[in-house]
Amino acid sequence: MALTLFNDPFMSEMDRAMNRMLSSFGMPAARSTAASNWPVDIFRPVMGTTAGTASMPMDIIETPKAYELHADTPGMTPEDVKVELHEGVLTVSGNRKVAREDKDAQGKVWRSERSAYSFARSFTLPENVNADNICATIDKGVLKVCVPKKETEPKPEPKRITVTGA
Repeated sequence: MALTLFNDPFMSEMDRAMNRMLSSFGMPAARSTAASNWPVDIFRPVMGTTAGTASMPMDIIETPKAYELHADTPGMTPEDVKVELHEGVLTVSGNRKVAREDKDAQGKVWRSERSAYSFARSFTLPENVNADNICATIDKGVLKVCVPKKETEPKPEPKRITVTGA
């Protein structure tokens, strides 16, 4: 008789969601065996080449006049975030710093779970953007990068060519 481990699709999805959450905080997902690495979770943020550098999840919204990129940046100031444009590639990066104390005004710190991290994301911009007017703001822990669109010239209608016989 074969022993079948608990194989519930809900629990598998729950495991993937938990791994994504832990990975977003820079923590490795707990894996018990090599076989448990399959299937691979393609939605987990990709860690960068530098230790502790994560790929920040971002929303990309297209409006009639602009593209908007939104990212959660809790506890960050505008000085902590950098937005750069180089050769049509927009790069958003930043560092979250956490000042730790051995004790606070009331006494000893029993647990400190907040962590410092850095992130970076790069996007190749389409040709119809106005690169000179890109702006970025942080409000209530949300970074918003606005990439305005250029007015595009209408494409000419196809021209009909008359075919003649010889």
